[in-house]
Amino acid sequence: MAKPIVSIAKGTDVEKMVEEVLAPLGGIRSLIKPKSTVVLKPNAGHVAPAETSVNTNPELVAAVIKEVRKADPKEIILAEAAAIGCDTMESLEVSGILKAAEGAGVDRVIDIKSDKDLINIPIRDARSDLTKIRLPRFLLEAEHIVNLPIFKSHCSMVFTCALKNIKGVVQDKVHYQMHQTDLAKAMMDLWSVIRADLNIADLIRPAEGFGPHSTVPVDFGCIVAGKDPVAVDATVCRMVGLDIDKVAYFEPARERGLGNFDHDSIEVRGKTIEEVFKPLWLPYLEGFEKYPEYEVDTEGACSSCLGLVQLTLERLKSLDEYDKNSDVTILVGRKKGIPEGVDPRKLILHGDCLKQYRKQGVFIAGCPPAEPHPVWAIVDRKDYTEIGPDLRERMGREAPFFEAHMQKLVRERDKKE
Repeated sequence: MAKPIVSIAKGTDVEKMVEEVLAPLGGIRSLIKPKSTVVLKPNAGHVAPAETSVNTNPELVAAVIKEVRKADPKEIILAEAAAIGCDTMESLEVSGILKAAEGAGVDRVIDIKSDKDLINIPIRDARSDLTKIRLPRFLLEAEHIVNLPIFKSHCSMVFTCALKNIKGVVQDKVHYQMHQTDLAKAMMDLWSVIRADLNIADLIRPAEGFGPHSTVPVDFGCIVAGKDPVAVDATVCRMVGLDIDKVAYFEPARERGLGNFDHDSIEVRGKTIEEVFKPLWLPYLEGFEKYPEYEVDTEGACSSCLGLVQLTLERLKSLDEYDKNSDVTILVGRKKGIPEGVDPRKLILHGDCLKQYRKQGVFIAGCPPAEPHPVWAIVDRKDYTEIGPDLRERMGREAPFFEAHMQKLVRERDKKE
């Protein structure tokens, strides 16, 4: 079997880099059929300006539209479904993606959340609890889906890039269902029924730090492309110094037959990994020794929940709630039993692995839970099992405090270096 090709381009001219990164894959005219419908799926999940690197670089989106146009497609569609609680069109507008896409000549922009023409697709041999899914008809009928993720740190999965970006083709109800089961396996179940045939990853200014919201952009100057999303993600991880053994979704991707992540099974063209290598700060991989005031039982926990608990503790610090709530015991992961004789208001049950014990403590639903819920559960000492309308409003009030906290952490890191 031929090795999947992953191409790496580095430079400052984004349009030139897009052309260069696609050349080792055969060039745009071999990748896109004439008179075809092409859907571009960026990452525009949150309302944030381009300089934050929360969303895909608008220059990359524009450059890809111009490049795809060279293949004489019938129609180029930009489509996205923003994260739960976020307005897709607002995210596209504030990020600069909407203006860039329109300026480059995109034919249509579709908010997947608002689409009414949905088709129920069964997921055969589902590995998660996601046994069927409703997807937009236009997406299923398109000849090509071009995945345009940005690499950034992410509390749910350590990082997000090609594989995770496709989660943005579902509406809020399904998005929420995916967080109520094993998220890594649910992502691969989704890929089994809707698959991008080309992935162009934005590493122009990828984001380290406590993503997906509290990002620290880094000048990296690269674009990475490939047909195999697993190979693309694995290559990107090696470019930024991330050990793929510490990421939950590579093995489920292998089990699903979605691609290769072994170094010797990937052919890297263009720039080499060694030429562009630059370690990024991915704090979700750090241990809990830095939080000695808290008792956190991590036995049986996955990387998704471990990252989210770490983010939670940092958010508590930013809100001046860390010391006030250090009396809690946080349980993460599957357990054969839980501590007895503990005040239920001081026992935090983080995630669906602990659902059977929900009446014995403060329970936070989700696999993993929604990002702010663990903070609120600890501060409010009450269960959080549903994503309500207050999500965005309360997160908005708290965001400036965490941003200031992040700036402090970055200054401390820079001093050490």
